[in-house]
Amino acid sequence: HAPAIDQQRHLKAAKRGFAFLDRGIAKRGAAASPDGSLDFPTYATALYLTSRDRLQLTLPADARQQLVGYLLGAQVAEARGFKPDSPSYGGWDFLGQDDAQGITTGTNISVTRYVLTALAAEQSRRLAAKEPRESLTPLAEAIARGKAYVLRCQQPGGGFAFTCEPASLNNKAAYADEQLKQPRPYATASCDGILSLAACGLTPADEPIAKAVQWLQERPGLELVPGFEGLPPEAGWGRGLRFYYYAALAEVLPYFNVADHTASNAALAKHLAELQAADGHWVNESDRMRENDPLVATALAAIALGHLTKLALVDPESRD
Repeated sequence: HAPAIDQQRHLKAAKRGFAFLDRGIAKRGAAASPDGSLDFPTYATALYLTSRDRLQLTLPADARQQLVGYLLGAQVAEARGFKPDSPSYGGWDFLGQDDAQGITTGTNISVTRYVLTALAAEQSRRLAAKEPRESLTPLAEAIARGKAYVLRCQQPGGGFAFTCEPASLNNKAAYADEQLKQPRPYATASCDGILSLAACGLTPADEPIAKAVQWLQERPGLELVPGFEGLPPEAGWGRGLRFYYYAALAEVLPYFNVADHTASNAALAKHLAELQAADGHWVNESDRMRENDPLVATALAAIALGHLTKLALVDPESRD
């Protein structure tokens, strides 16, 4: 997410990070710790591919195929023993096919967004390389299933819920009905929904994205993540997800109308600057989502600023 000059300046450090993960990939076929232990491997594998592509670091064809295959196998679909009438169908599991066959650890719009982003980029790469049609079909089918899953997560008002699995306790904003069939939308999930649909080829003019953007524009607050109003304060989601929200929101802001886009960009840049500590790090006082670890909060804040810098709304010289 850094400007190109900084990417090149720190490329050796990035390569060391990939080398750390490569040892686990050799053992598990997915992004893993060097000893082979798994830690959200579907997320990690998608981010591994996306990061290498953004840094323009080539990957051997067999390694790329192995990682893409892991992501395809992690989708909740027929190959894993799920039928189209399953509420989880088309979403992505936290684990690959061999690690959780016939069951799901739970699908959600966040991991689905990261996988769709990685698969859409892989699809574009194969199209540009004029690879055989049979290599494109599995990607196109997985993306189509993922798109349908994401659309099921969208609520009537335009915002997105974390998952469309009924009665799931993973819906952090809880439910609007006693039957637990109407999950309440919230802002981070809505950003993920927009970015998921954009990866599937939808544009700001398409109704699903337009409605979600409108939902966000009507909730401009930054101190707490919108959508958790009315929940017990001890739940802590509104504060615990703040830096994840800033990173996702910064990527979504170009979809806003011109007036809200400009105002929201300026507000987010100012807010992040005010939150930065004197030595350069960021930290969330809430431990709800581990953003109280400066490595987590600072990475997310830097991602947000990276998007704002690309839009020339933050002075690049002040990025240190």
